[in-house]
Amino acid sequence: MADNVMKLYPGNWLYNAGVIGFLYSLEKVEKIPYEDVANFNDDGSVEIKKDIFEKLKVRERYFSEEKEKISSIVGKSNLYRNYLQEVWKNKFPDYVKKLSKIEEKDDTIPCGLCYRKIHLSDDDIKELENLGLKKFLEGISKFDMRHLSTLGPSMGEFPNGFWNNSKTFRVCPLCAYLIIHHHLSLVELSDKSKIFVNAPSFKVMWHLNRYVKEIYEREKIEVIRELLGMSIIELTLKLHIQLGKWTMMNVEVVSQYREGDNDKIEFFSLPYETILLLLDGNIARLINDIGEINVLNLVLDGKYREILDYGERVFKIGLKNKNDWGKHEKEFINKKIKMDKNKANLISFSQKLFKLYALIEEKIGKGVYV
Repeated sequence: MADNVMKLYPGNWLYNAGVIGFLYSLEKVEKIPYEDVANFNDDGSVEIKKDIFEKLKVRERYFSEEKEKISSIVGKSNLYRNYLQEVWKNKFPDYVKKLSKIEEKDDTIPCGLCYRKIHLSDDDIKELENLGLKKFLEGISKFDMRHLSTLGPSMGEFPNGFWNNSKTFRVCPLCAYLIIHHHLSLVELSDKSKIFVNAPSFKVMWHLNRYVKEIYEREKIEVIRELLGMSIIELTLKLHIQLGKWTMMNVEVVSQYREGDNDKIEFFSLPYETILLLLDGNIARLINDIGEINVLNLVLDGKYREILDYGERVFKIGLKNKNDWGKHEKEFINKKIKMDKNKANLISFSQKLFKLYALIEEKIGKGVYV
């Protein structure tokens, strides 16, 4: 870790969401463009200037326009909220500023979130303790319900070996601050569930989660796989990002929701082959141009032959005069085609479906799935 820069690598989804949430906070709360502070690397890591922690206002209006809350640290934990209100006015910012001086030391116990041996110096810890933050430092140094109450009972439910087997593990000073920003990166759906797109690349996560939010606010799409599929298409069309196989195989949506009296966490991912198709520029542009959710779903389901069958039926109906359509043909068009531009020119629409099928078959035929 350089003196003025910290390099962060993707880890478990909570840590990743915390990093992305922190970057959102810089933009939306601190009014600092993330490009001035952070740099995304091709290896999936992100580099952040350490002196940013000395410049933060450490406050925001994210939760209320009427009453300022304690930065994004309050998260969803009443324990954090109640405790920090006691130390907020002149103590917690001192802790945040000390993060600009964090170091890695071999004899430090690794953090259970980032796996790094990050710590504050003995002098810095003593100084914070003298400010009355001893219990605070002890409390946030081990992962428990105060970091996020909904995760306390769910420690064994995380995939890919991201979590230690023990229910309590060390949390380094940096992670203790980053993960409390995680809620800023979540997108809340109408059913009150919240989702986050996780991946082995901070650059991919940064953009995909922004697209998920934009698409949901614009389209109000509730189906997670459709949101993910459309977001990957946006990524392809706007950024032309080339993802490695490891990244494509590990893009997942983390969903938090309430079921009765219990908090649940579920994970959803698209097959590697499907993501590969959506990252093809020609295929992505055509799906976007078609604009029909049912066509996207055929791609997501791997039902490519049905795209061809769909196009053939549309083509046959399009050859007829509209006055000659039968009852079933009218019902088919009204039910299966939602976009006015497609209804207005069925022949053109069918040609796009034929082209989409051909592009997918060509992609598959090149053996790109091996």
